[in-house]
Amino acid sequence: MTKITNTILVLSSAFFLAGCSFVSSSTDGGVFRSDDAGKSFAQKVTIDEKTKISSVDVLSLAVNPQNGSEVYIGTKSNGVLKTIDTGEKWQVVKVSPNAVTKVYAIVIDPINPSTAYVAAIVDGRGKILKSSDAGATWKEVYTQASSGSFVLALAIDSAGSGKIFGGTTEGQIIFSDNNGDTWKNIYKAQGGVFKIAIDSMNSDLAYFAVSQGGLLRTRDGGKNFENIGERNIFNNGQQQFGSPTVITADPNKTNWIYAGTTTGLFRSKNGGDDWESVKVLNSPEENAIRGIAINPQNSDEIIYGAAQAFYKSVDGGQSWATTQLNGSRTIETVVYSEQNPGIIYAGMNKR
Repeated sequence: MTKITNTILVLSSAFFLAGCSFVSSSTDGGVFRSDDAGKSFAQKVTIDEKTKISSVDVLSLAVNPQNGSEVYIGTKSNGVLKTIDTGEKWQVVKVSPNAVTKVYAIVIDPINPSTAYVAAIVDGRGKILKSSDAGATWKEVYTQASSGSFVLALAIDSAGSGKIFGGTTEGQIIFSDNNGDTWKNIYKAQGGVFKIAIDSMNSDLAYFAVSQGGLLRTRDGGKNFENIGERNIFNNGQQQFGSPTVITADPNKTNWIYAGTTTGLFRSKNGGDDWESVKVLNSPEENAIRGIAINPQNSDEIIYGAAQAFYKSVDGGQSWATTQLNGSRTIETVVYSEQNPGIIYAGMNKR
């Protein structure tokens, strides 16, 4: 079955490449991979001998939680691509017969990783598409009512309950409890909802980053919401929480949540009630923290990206090692391979 699926993907890629241009003078885009836990990175951008994705801007990246060799990326103008060999070769994945541009989010079902979801702009309208066969075929499971309104974020319960949260440019928080078959509009935020994190052990606890500033939380699966970012002040009143740029839940510890904001990196160990400032090397006011990840096997290991620099701590954020990724693009996202956390993927985006 795997061979058949892979053949379908390769054939669809061959037909689709004619309408999908990767030609550009820039060569610092696409995906970089580290095989030594972040000490060094190599660009992985090959489709075939003649085609590279080195000019592609990556908005989202998801690694199969049961097979770290399988990775999806969502791009700014080239749709979805997939690799089954840790990025050595990429295939174009045709998620829709219509024009697909920005792919803001990708999530993979943790229990059945043949199922994946993407939030994309299709013919100018925000949609969620679902594949149940490792990307060979896709169906639309959600659409925005009108053009110009997009789905910016998706998050799926790591326990495999079928619960999925989504966030839109209009501030809608949508929810499905049946693997995307049906959806509910459960809350209206004051700005676009662009990042979502679900607690690793309690799917009723989820967090939502809002573009106009603010960090929302629900403790009861979306019945009630509160803004937990605006009330926090740090360092004797000298440091505000700021506006979130990225959030991520610790995959090993319940109630632990990290937020990169316009003023710093923050961590809560009690579900967002209280926060502590994690000292970082860069200035978030000048170069925002875009991607954060926690080692899925060791919560003391934290990684993040800011501009072209990759940062890693192995002592819970007390000290950091740095690695530069050459070029002008920004590190948009960083993701571990769950089976082998020594492998780290970084997606690059021109901002």
